[in-house]
Amino acid sequence: MAYLNVLTARFDGIEVEYKPSRFSEPLGENLPAVVYLNLEDRGRTSYLALTIEDARVLAERLPQILMVHDAAERLAAEMAVDPEDTDSAAVDEAGKAA
Repeated sequence: MAYLNVLTARFDGIEVEYKPSRFSEPLGENLPAVVYLNLEDRGRTSYLALTIEDARVLAERLPQILMVHDAAERLAAEMAVDPEDTDSAAVDEAGKAA
């Protein structure tokens, strides 16, 4: 199981960067290609390095997650209708349906 928790007080943005596979002199081994997600916070950077395989999974799942979020926001907006803007008969019908 992997877990990452990064607290940012003033989130200044996200940067996505590709790093190709390379040889690390200090480690004496080849490092795989990765995708870095850099989070800027008051001049400090926290980052998450994803393998290419994990980046592909994220890219595949993000559209679905965003669609669920957008649908939830639309539903919340529809349910937050101002009662003064509705016809009293429609409000009565909605109450009966609930």
